[in-house]
Amino acid sequence: MGYCLAIYDSGNYVYNICRRLEKMGYVFEVTGLPCKLAKEGCGYCLKFPEDSKELVIDISNKNKTPIREMYKIIPLINKNNYEKIL
Repeated sequence: MGYCLAIYDSGNYVYNICRRLEKMGYVFEVTGLPCKLAKEGCGYCLKFPEDSKELVIDISNKNKTPIREMYKIIPLINKNNYEKIL
């Protein structure tokens, strides 16, 4: 099973969605935005299992917290690559 990253416009949005998902019984990770994906300084993103992608999109939309971008993590030997999926 792979993992994905959801990038929001604010770190507060990431924590808000993570808390809402935790209240529903899901435990996802707020993590630092990888340098490869950061456009302006550092930031945070939501890391979650790939099979939860539709759930994250649905909860984000219902809470009027749009996902700016979403990436699938492609693990390599020494680093990760990222494939944009949204």
